Amino acid sequence: SVFLQFDLVCENQALNNLAQAMYMLGVLIGSIGFGQLSDIIGRKKTMFLTIFVQVVFGVATVFAPNYAAFVIFRLIVGGGVLGASLSGFVIAMELVGADKRTLVGTLLGIAFSAANMSLAAIAHAIRDWRTLQLVVSVPNIAMLFFWWWVMFLCFHVYTFHAGAVRSGDVLSRDSCDNWVETCVDLLVDLQVSRELSHSPVDEKRYSAIDLVRTPNMAKMSLIVFFNWLVVTMVFYGLALNTSSLAGDDYLNFFISGAVDIPAYIISIFSIEYFGRRKPHVSLMLIGGIACIITPFLAPPFLAQNLNALSITTSMIGKFGITAAFNIIYIWTVEMYPTVVRNVGIGASSMWARVGGIISPFVQLSDTAWGPVPYLIFGALSVVAGLAAMLLPETLGVRLPDTLEEGENFGK
Repeated sequence: SVFLQFDLVCENQALNNLAQAMYMLGVLIGSIGFGQLSDIIGRKKTMFLTIFVQVVFGVATVFAPNYAAFVIFRLIVGGGVLGASLSGFVIAMELVGADKRTLVGTLLGIAFSAANMSLAAIAHAIRDWRTLQLVVSVPNIAMLFFWWWVMFLCFHVYTFHAGAVRSGDVLSRDSCDNWVETCVDLLVDLQVSRELSHSPVDEKRYSAIDLVRTPNMAKMSLIVFFNWLVVTMVFYGLALNTSSLAGDDYLNFFISGAVDIPAYIISIFSIEYFGRRKPHVSLMLIGGIACIITPFLAPPFLAQNLNALSITTSMIGKFGITAAFNIIYIWTVEMYPTVVRNVGIGASSMWARVGGIISPFVQLSDTAWGPVPYLIFGALSVVAGLAAMLLPETLGVRLPDTLEEGENFGK
């Protein structure tokens, strides 16, 4: 194992958490660097570049001669993973109509959970970490051959749209497939956005300072940032802490991935019927309370034969946090005014990466007392959930466009 290979035991145990934190730091750097790069050279080129980075440094990790090299390679892989997933996510969102983006985003989340479940099965079959690293890295080479398929799809969607505009034809659902029509709708929206972007009204540039310049926007932003930080920290904390639960580590990790699937589905249905605020607050409280209870349902507080109780409550906590994670993204998009919406999502994502970096170090608190990590995760989830009660409901209301409207939104 990695622990024995680099002597990450006893007094060096903290170095294992450092390796995970450095991976999350790579994710943070990737979100900033590759996010900017995708705006310069395009989504597709960035996605395939970062897939190449994953392959090269994923394989290099296998041959890391020492712990320092291992950590550096993991940091670079983290940046590549985020760059590829972020660019791929944006491409997927840009190829569907606005009314389908929530569904597609949820399906991508479900695919992520399915990958975690598959990883648990693969890791169970392959116990050598070097072989496992190769098995999860090398198949990414096959993804590079999708370059021509992505180019083919985008080319035909664009030419279909361009031909229809030139001929003046009206597209109907009876004459073309739904997926083509939604792509055309989006391309029309993008063209309108480009035309509007050249008007004098949109010449002003906005920054993250505008998110906290006025009192109401500052209050909203601080609560939103805190929620993103907490849900990310707890999400990764629970996912990475399955080994501390009783029972089989691989089975626990598999279940941890499996509970995410109903969480994504239920979150989507709940926000359409109950709004954004009530489901998010409820799920954060459920997740937080479950985390607080979990360590006290395992030895030495309860008998060994009741371990299933702690596993169940831990998974309930993961369910609540995952569902809240899905909701806070959708909710944030709707809360911020149009002129700073991308800035707001970017700033929120940055705080999410900070939460991911902090998460491995929270695990170290178990050296003081076993239940401490779960108590921290639970308490912060409850606080974040209660704070979210101060955020405005966005279901069925006109969303703000300007900073002035954003300042008055929800008052």
